[in-house]
Amino acid sequence: MAILIRREQGFYRRLMKLSMPIVLQNLITFSLGLIDTFMVSQLGNTEMAAVTAANVPVFLLISIVFGVQSGLGILVSQYWGKQDMKSISRSIGVAPFVGAVLAAVLFFCPVQIMDLLSNNHQLSILGAPYLKIIGISYIFNMLSSVYASAQRSAENPSFGMKLFGASTLINTGLNYLLIFGKLGFPMLGIQGAAIATLCARICEFIICSIYALRDKRIRVQWAAFVRPGWDMLRRFLKYASPVAWGQAC
Repeated sequence: MAILIRREQGFYRRLMKLSMPIVLQNLITFSLGLIDTFMVSQLGNTEMAAVTAANVPVFLLISIVFGVQSGLGILVSQYWGKQDMKSISRSIGVAPFVGAVLAAVLFFCPVQIMDLLSNNHQLSILGAPYLKIIGISYIFNMLSSVYASAQRSAENPSFGMKLFGASTLINTGLNYLLIFGKLGFPMLGIQGAAIATLCARICEFIICSIYALRDKRIRVQWAAFVRPGWDMLRRFLKYASPVAWGQAC
């Protein structure tokens, strides 16, 4: 057994350097819904129950995003080894289409989706505005998550941790201002929590866009990004869908 775990000098240090940012990033990602629920709980039991019910489909959405990240990670790792930046750009470009589909489903059918996962129709009605705005936020989150996954596959795992750490701080601060109406902001309650999340996701996207324009590690080819092609979409779904399905189950 000792022989099996013995590695060359510095192996476990490198392993921790690569893995810890990923662990922290995932903890941060899954904590966002908990932060919303905790802060909305100060408004009352009904509001807390509505956000908790709305976060059930959001958790499934996070699982899908995780599957998309994993599928992209497999593709980018392959292309990174060949330094094929065009294919990396095409694989990242699939994300907006996936995000748009998910956002459209949550925006147009929030009550129906919550009714599938809850037996309380009144909670579905109360939580629907929250879920609609959260759905829009995942257009931006899908892009930032996929880009962070690409950076991780290109030997830059700390980028995602820093990005989502900043997003969590922004989300928490805006939650305080918009849920409770502090510092002159309107008191929006549940809707304020959703708007805070949307603003945090937009900030993520802006940070990623600025970083992508300046980054020399992954030089995004924008012509390939906006036209990923059906073949890349098929490859993407081949690797991403099993992970997303496993997480959702």
